[in-house]
Amino acid sequence: MAAEAFAALNRILESRERREQAERQMSLALMQFNYQKQQAQMAQTGKQLELLQGANAQMMTNVAGDFLSQSGLDVIYSDKDEGAKDAMDSLKDIGLSEGDASRVASAVWAYYTAQNPQPVLRLGKSIKDIVIQGDTASVSQKNLVKGLGGRLGLTSKSPLEVERAKSLLDRTDKILQNQDDIMSEVYEYGAGDYEIQRTDIGLGLDKLADEREEDLDVASSIVSVPTPEEMVGESKQAVKIAESDFEETQKALNLLDSESISLRELQRRGTLTEEQREYLSRIPEIKKDLQSELTDLNKSISEAKKEVTKSRQVHGQERMSRLSRLMQESPDYIGF
Repeated sequence: MAAEAFAALNRILESRERREQAERQMSLALMQFNYQKQQAQMAQTGKQLELLQGANAQMMTNVAGDFLSQSGLDVIYSDKDEGAKDAMDSLKDIGLSEGDASRVASAVWAYYTAQNPQPVLRLGKSIKDIVIQGDTASVSQKNLVKGLGGRLGLTSKSPLEVERAKSLLDRTDKILQNQDDIMSEVYEYGAGDYEIQRTDIGLGLDKLADEREEDLDVASSIVSVPTPEEMVGESKQAVKIAESDFEETQKALNLLDSESISLRELQRRGTLTEEQREYLSRIPEIKKDLQSELTDLNKSISEAKKEVTKSRQVHGQERMSRLSRLMQESPDYIGF
């Protein structure tokens, strides 16, 4: 009888070792999978931010150029030594204060000499803000709008020209907001946030979705990880092993109870051998170990089932993502 119990204990110990190894492998697989997802997200977001920054920089230059051309400020630039002073004099002649004339001239020179369009765009935003203020604007602010706004078409009798001028001012405002949003995203990216939160940057983030597949291919070459299907299979196998071990341990515990009853009956009759007496004295300790093992196995089964659920969710998300991509690639797909 003792040999059977010890054999059961040996099987339990071997099974526990296999289960712990399977749990370690599963934990490693999940760590690798999460690492892969993070690397893919980081690569994708980094590429998106790079494309956004480049596209917005080009749009800033283009819109600032449109503002200079539409307002006529492009003609006041000169590379002569007295060019800036002459430009300020011409700006004051149309009613701008000396401070505003200096600011406008500086913006024009920044665009042409330093290839910096932001001062011109901020000038456009200022005009838009002054128009919104209406009668509460100061005299110098009204003169700025009157001097430059007239050239832009804000005071035109043609509704089409007025609308065109307002659209240009809206674009200067939006592009500056884009730049602020992009810089905020870059800062957050550097701090470890690899998701773009500001989806209204205005450059069509959905057009960059096609890059995702390429980014995932690059990230997947970093580590070798199981597929979602394999992870589901491994999770199910972990449950099966744990349940089998539980059944084996329960059988060993039942066998131990039977042996204990038989040995105590021999002890009552006075026919217990020395070897049986020693084994009987060890039964409480062995039983305690088996009961502890059952508790651990219950916990392992519960955790393994949770891993099955988690793996199925990952698998389901991957399948939905794949289905979504196939639908979008279909010629009959209509987006909403």
